[in-house]
Amino acid sequence: FHLAVLGSRAVLRWAAMASVLSAVFTPPVPAAHQTRHAAYTTLFDNFAKDGKVENVGAVSKVRGLYSIDWNATGDHMLLTTKDSSMQWLNVERNMVEKQWQGAWCWAESDPTNPERGCGITWGGDFRIVDARQSEYAADIDLKTRNPKLNKMLNLCWRPDSTYVAVSTKSDYLQMLDVRKMDILLGSSMNGTSEVNQMCWDTTGEIFVYAEGASPGRLAVTRGVDLMDGPLVSLSAHQGGCISLARDPAGRFLASGGADCLLNLWDLRSLSCVWSYGFATHAITTTSLSHDGSLVAWGTGGGSQGESLVSICGTDSKTLYHQHQCGSPANHVKFHPKQPVLAVATTDCPRDGSYLQVVHTRV
Repeated sequence: FHLAVLGSRAVLRWAAMASVLSAVFTPPVPAAHQTRHAAYTTLFDNFAKDGKVENVGAVSKVRGLYSIDWNATGDHMLLTTKDSSMQWLNVERNMVEKQWQGAWCWAESDPTNPERGCGITWGGDFRIVDARQSEYAADIDLKTRNPKLNKMLNLCWRPDSTYVAVSTKSDYLQMLDVRKMDILLGSSMNGTSEVNQMCWDTTGEIFVYAEGASPGRLAVTRGVDLMDGPLVSLSAHQGGCISLARDPAGRFLASGGADCLLNLWDLRSLSCVWSYGFATHAITTTSLSHDGSLVAWGTGGGSQGESLVSICGTDSKTLYHQHQCGSPANHVKFHPKQPVLAVATTDCPRDGSYLQVVHTRV
């Protein structure tokens, strides 16, 4: 199906056709995965009656969330809010234990230190926070190092916590050396098109970022070396490539696009192994479960997204559940060690919260 013009009507027609094709041509479940597939089928068939969904009331009074992330042990979350604060949330106690003021636009927890995280502000301030300290553990005004590091959008830790990649609204990418708390000289580049979300493979030797031009592409570079540009550029979506996620085991990469498709990639061969066509709006956020068996996505990049989160099997290729969350989901994130999904929504449902926790344990 070739779309010469990706207008709103064309997208909806494509989404409808893709959804039908996904349902008709879903392959048989491999024998090795049939037991887990049966368990997921039973869980989600009874989810409306027996499913466990928690509203995190501690963040019900904020005006909204820009980003959410679990810490390395999964007992806390690092949030950035539209009230200009970064919050350290104890999920089990439903209590914000620390918060740091600033015009935060993105934050992520340290992948190797469960007490630490980092955040970036729109104005170019990069800060490392520690839940055991009230002051910043480190603070850099990136504009003083490089004037291009302004109007920041996103960041991503390397798995060994030695480097952080940051991106700007003008599609400029820069690597930061966390050990020296400075920019990594000789490791920056201007993206050839809109730079969206980013991630690394489990070794930290492969860095991938999503490009939002049409067609959307996945740009692949080696380690922290950005000067020579991408080693490989993969055509990923008919529309722009928006969201990106890797499973902790390193098997899969998931990409969401403006063409309403969620594509699943084999991270070792960089080949697309399946496309899920159940969405009717651009997929703006995606996440893979701790064991890589589930992938979830949302379409809450704008006010017109679906008020649900879709959850599918990566081995079974089956749509298991579409969680009704009251308003479009602008961020989804699986727990690092358990089958638990955090969902941030664009609006706060009545008697609810901007943050929900969905339990998918079988």
